[in-house]
Amino acid sequence: MTDIVDLRDSGSGADSGADSGADRAARPDAEQLRASARGWHGVQLAVLGFIGLCGALHDAEAAAGPPWVQLLAAALVILALVVACVATVLVAAEAWPVRDAAGSDDGRARRTVGHLRVGIALTFVAVGLAALATTSSWWPADPDGGLVSVATARGSLCGQLLDSSDGTVQLDLSGRRVAIPLDQVTGIEPVAGCPG
Repeated sequence: MTDIVDLRDSGSGADSGADSGADRAARPDAEQLRASARGWHGVQLAVLGFIGLCGALHDAEAAAGPPWVQLLAAALVILALVVACVATVLVAAEAWPVRDAAGSDDGRARRTVGHLRVGIALTFVAVGLAALATTSSWWPADPDGGLVSVATARGSLCGQLLDSSDGTVQLDLSGRRVAIPLDQVTGIEPVAGCPG
């Protein structure tokens, strides 16, 4: 009579024992995973600092673009902050576990690897959201702007700066186009509004 041995059974047979040993050698141990998590945790703290710095340096008064662009940028920065915080908690919980997780070593290792992968992916998502939020600063300037005060030896004129050519500075003064030769210009200064 011949015995049939199931090679998939980890508890029997010399070959299956060698396979499980190779599997164990290929699987990272808990200390390797914690060291990796601690390294990524430092990166995540830098990302949180970057997002916070972007928010602190934002000048809402000088921001270009319509209000909806500024609101969208603010929402993206807040979302980036929340995503970065979730990612940091996931990785920090694996870097410095507060309590021992229940289950087999293999189950704990899989959970740790899963948390690290999700935490790292969320870190990259947070950076992408913060980068997307900063694109609002490249919004084109308001087309109604361009007011300047042009000083000459005879006085100054205030109006909207127009495209100029042929050695002149051209202004729109309340619907009237005025060309001032460059040799008569002593200064040009941007202004928020023209008097009277």
